[in-house]
Formats: sequence, structure tokens, C-alpha cells
Amino acid sequence: MTKILGIILLVLMLAVGRDRGLQAFLTILLNIAVLFASVLAMVYGASPLAVSAAAGLLLTVIILFYQNGNNSKTRVAFAVILAVLVVTFVIGALLCGAGHAGGYSEVKINLDEGLFLEGNVDLSMLQIKISIILLGLLGAVKDAAVAVTSAVYEVHRNNPALMPSRLFSSGLKIGRQILATTMNTLFFACVGESLLLFNIVCWWGYSFAYFLNSKALYQVFLFSGIAGLGCISAIPLAASGMAFVLKLPHRSGRAGELHEE
Repeated sequence: MTKILGIILLVLMLAVGRDRGLQAFLTILLNIAVLFASVLAMVYGASPLAVSAAAGLLLTVIILFYQNGNNSKTRVAFAVILAVLVVTFVIGALLCGAGHAGGYSEVKINLDEGLFLEGNVDLSMLQIKISIILLGLLGAVKDAAVAVTSAVYEVHRNNPALMPSRLFSSGLKIGRQILATTMNTLFFACVGESLLLFNIVCWWGYSFAYFLNSKALYQVFLFSGIAGLGCISAIPLAASGMAFVLKLPHRSGRAGELHEE
């Protein structure tokens, strides 16, 4: 079934995107290979935080430069993503440690026993949780950063005389629209992840306070909250960074340059 779904996805991507669709499909395969290699590295004793940092850097390079090309938009987006990852790593590490977010939740506590798996795993569950958060928010932050840098670039291309402050303001206006959609997506993903826990709580008659204080709910909302924080911080960083790059002195003679792919 997985092969059939993969073939259907490839056919649809080729039909709609043609060359770019094929490139996007190859990017997905490369991302899967990187994630698989990351899991193997953790299993064989590598630090989860070091592996996730290297994997996040490699995934960002693949998604940005292989799929979207090497240009001013992707370079600014790359710098923004790195800055956001550093900030979210610090915040995520503090919140995961304070809330003891690592390890199994109430829903998955008996998963290893139910599947007859060995429960003695010599891995830091706290580091694993931080790694999951960092790798999970890459997509949302990348979408926000690329969308804002591309929008600011197009505004500058059509209005080369605009001051950096106006370019920054335009980027923020576009970013607010992106942010609303992204936050709704993260929220509904969070609600969907919590449905099983909510049904279990209702079925067994647990209190609503137990539901609110459950580890499973905290893990889901922790990821959504940090991912949302990453998207929020990426928008002004991308807008200001792109406005600054476009107004550098060496670009003054390139105001009428052709559209960058």
C-alpha cells in the first residue's frame, strides 16, 4: 500500500508540477534518507541533540538550495531558520526539562509492553523530545521564511525605489496573513493529536483537570507552541533581513535585475 501511495504521489506531482514536481519528489526522498540515517546514528550511540542539529542543517540545505535554488531569498531564509532554531532550542530545552516532557505519555506508556518490545532503551528521552521539536518545526519555519523573503523580493522588484522601512512593513503585512494560516494549521494538528487522549479520559471518567495536566497534552501543546513561536519570530527576521540585503550598496545597480528562480 505504501508503494501504491508513493506512485500515486509521484504521478500527481509530475502532472501538476512537471520538472519542479519531480524535483520536489526527489527532495522528499532525500529528506527520508536523512531522517533514516539520523535514527540509525542515535541507535548506535550518537548524541540525539548533535544528530538532530546536523540533520536539521542538512534538511534545510536540501529543501532550500536544492529545491529553490541558491539566491538572495534562500540565503536570507537559511540565516533566519538557523537563528530561529537556536532560539527555539534554548526555549524547548528549558520547557522540556521543567515539564519533564521526555519519555512516554499516558497514552503510550504501555506501547512497548503491548508490542512485546524491550523497554530498557539506553537513550536520553529528554534529548529525543527536544530533537523531535527541532526537526518538527523546520517545515513551518521554512514555509514562513521563504514566503516572506519571496514576497519582499517581489515588492522590491516592482518598486525598486522603496525604502527599507517600507519593504519591511510590506513583509510584515504579508507575514501576518501567513501567520494566521500557520497557527490554525498547528492548532488543528494539536487537537487531532489529542483526540485519542480526550476519548480515553471521557471513557474512563477521568476529570477534566486530569486531562489538562496530562503529559500527553503537554507534549502536543509544547510542540505546537514552540513551532508557533518559531514562525512568529521568523516573519520579522525574514522581512528585515531581506529588506537589508536588497538595499545593500552593491545591489544599487541591480534594481532592474531579472526575477530570480
